[in-house]
Amino acid sequence: MKGKPVIPPVYLTATYEFDTSDDLIDVALNHEGYIYSRWDNPTVVAVEKTLANLEGYDHALGFSSGMAAIANSVLANVRAGGRIVATREIYGGTFELLNEVLSGLHIETVFVNCWQTDQLLAEIEKGAAVLYLESPTNPMLRVVDIEPLAQAGHGQGSVVMLDATFASPVNQRPVEWGVDVVIHSATKYLGGHHDITAGFACCNQAQYEKIWHYRKILGGVMDPMTAFLTQRGLKTLDLRVQKQNENAMKVAEYLNQQPKVKVVNYPGLPAHPDYEIARRQMSGFGGMLSFELTADFDQTKRFMDALKTIKLATSLGGVTSLATQPITNTHIGLSPEDRAKAGVSESLVRLSVGIEAAELLIQDLEQALTAVAPEATP
Repeated sequence: MKGKPVIPPVYLTATYEFDTSDDLIDVALNHEGYIYSRWDNPTVVAVEKTLANLEGYDHALGFSSGMAAIANSVLANVRAGGRIVATREIYGGTFELLNEVLSGLHIETVFVNCWQTDQLLAEIEKGAAVLYLESPTNPMLRVVDIEPLAQAGHGQGSVVMLDATFASPVNQRPVEWGVDVVIHSATKYLGGHHDITAGFACCNQAQYEKIWHYRKILGGVMDPMTAFLTQRGLKTLDLRVQKQNENAMKVAEYLNQQPKVKVVNYPGLPAHPDYEIARRQMSGFGGMLSFELTADFDQTKRFMDALKTIKLATSLGGVTSLATQPITNTHIGLSPEDRAKAGVSESLVRLSVGIEAAELLIQDLEQALTAVAPEATP
């Protein structure tokens, strides 16, 4: 062959042809090769290998969404009567899975605030099939001190899982702290352009076999075109995230000086409660931040509606800056009591900073803040 494609082809095939029945049987039994794209597909396997290499694990498994990655990973490791210890500050969909769906399957989840390390360690000591963490957290940007919790979990035989979506592989290395399964919503930073829905679970061999088996049965596999677009996104991941890190720091510093902003949640600010953990554990502080306005729900909505450069939309991690009120979408499924426990107020705004010029984003925030009544500020 005189040449080969620079861009790997997309294998848009559901099934695969064999020369003999013995060949088919060999693939079905040994899982070396391709038989059906719900099991494996060459385009999906290619992007799985790329991400596994980025994260430092032996394997990655591609899923149709981040929630599919979470659900399959958890279900592969816990049974009826089992127990999960989880930090309370997690994505709303994950909380609903653990709190509602799994409780209906007689699986108990104990939620502990992520900064209450002693209480977390005490609950881990009681035993847990899964220790489920998220860092930085959605939407409060708390940073969990992962290594001591992972060590405690392993001491009790727990499988340690971490949703690392907000950091991306660029800003932290969970494999170095003993995390067994790293989960990403690839819809966010890995894809990076708001044009895919996908998820990954990164792990080593033992977990790979268990989670792969559940993915095969439950059917939440990534499709080939999504895998192709994710592979494209990964090529610019480092460039994008570095720019988003820089922009988010500038935006956070600006908001931190505004009288109509009560508090800014960004781990790169020295006033952040987990600043020292973030400095030790992360190589960059990320493109996500949240902040509370000195305003009520309606005034916060007016602020959201006044944004122009920053788009009013859910999701995050792409090249375009997006803002949302978590109470209206990502955490709308939580009760008011559970939202309060997680620190999600009606005046909280979550901001995903893109790669636009930071000055344009700051100008947009400045003009939108005029929608917050002066009497709302102290």
